[in-house]
Amino acid sequence: MSFIHVERPTNGHVITRFYKWHNYNYRFPDGCEVPLQVQYAWCHRCELFVEAEKLLTKQEIQQKIGGLSIKPDEWIQRTYEKLPEILEILQRRKKDGRSMLEIQIEERRQLCESWKTALGWFKKRKSTARCLECGSMTAIKVLPWLEEIPHPYDVGVIMLTGDGMLGGGPPCPPPPTYFDLEGNRLTAAEDDSDKG
Repeated sequence: MSFIHVERPTNGHVITRFYKWHNYNYRFPDGCEVPLQVQYAWCHRCELFVEAEKLLTKQEIQQKIGGLSIKPDEWIQRTYEKLPEILEILQRRKKDGRSMLEIQIEERRQLCESWKTALGWFKKRKSTARCLECGSMTAIKVLPWLEEIPHPYDVGVIMLTGDGMLGGGPPCPPPPTYFDLEGNRLTAAEDDSDKG
């Protein structure tokens, strides 16, 4: 498991812990879905340390598209050079009669197309990043990584840190939570992802 911590650097006391296994996605009007990027913040409205949207720049989205646009053979070669055992597992494991490697390649292609579509939607966005708890755009203060800053209530200093993998993660990913173009959480009625 991997965690993000808001802690007191003076004594290592963890004030808040975020499990780094979330399943947040944007769903755009045309049905396109892409992962929502997370940053950590203090929300004055919630009076809590929270997960907040991290809005990507046009360049960051283009970098994602570039990384996903790598030809399958080149991606396989790079993966093999870094993690040969993972590549072998993906080749051996099957799902619905297809190797997990084939499925990964197809998922990368689909995600690349989704990011290309999303780039057009993000250009239309009007709001700034939101708190993922209450939706506030004006009440969040983003926490810098590995930097001591005053606690929002002026009770000492805090620091945003993280730890590595400590073992297996959850048995399955959490159910997805969907947000619209402006970062508003979609209600169950608006979220028709489970309808066939």
